[in-house]
Amino acid sequence: MNGNNVSPGIWYYGLAVLIIVIGFAAFAGFIYFGISDAESRLQQIVAPASAELFLSEPGEYLIFYEEHSYLDGKFYSTGEQIPGLEISVREKDIGVDLVTYPAKSSFNYTLDNRSGRAILAFRAPRAGTYQFITSYSEGFGPEVVLAVGKGMVEGLLSSVMISLAALFGSIGIAVVISFVTYRKRKKALFKLEEEERLMKGSF
Repeated sequence: MNGNNVSPGIWYYGLAVLIIVIGFAAFAGFIYFGISDAESRLQQIVAPASAELFLSEPGEYLIFYEEHSYLDGKFYSTGEQIPGLEISVREKDIGVDLVTYPAKSSFNYTLDNRSGRAILAFRAPRAGTYQFITSYSEGFGPEVVLAVGKGMVEGLLSSVMISLAALFGSIGIAVVISFVTYRKRKKALFKLEEEERLMKGSF
């Protein structure tokens, strides 16, 4: 009896393995895309200082404190807390100070050689240039890096969910293909054995 002549062929098992490999590749790809997208959403500034950023769309923005960071050729590694740092945001075109409030999400991130956490949030009424004025209440403090971004949390969560769906979906499809192939091949092999026994018995 030659199992290679049984349908479905054993190459279906190889197909199942290939699907899993594709699933892992898609998982890694979506994670990488999510990280790259998150980095592109963040604009960095050094504090204490006054800096201007162009915000391309209205909505709620988060201000992150980057405990470990890299900016303009310089590495920063500062403490977990930044006591006394005051941050104000002003819409430059009309000179109106915006209300800042504690970030609702305690979201932390690590991107390459950067790590940060959300500390404040504000709502930009429109696209435009905004001034970020930072200072220490006691007049002095360490130089730190802040990052400003919008939709980063949602973007990363979406990428993670899509990545997991691709991974587990590929595994599920591979399991189904392998199981169906095994059952059908087992049934076909049994039928082939019966036919061979009948042929031998007829002689």
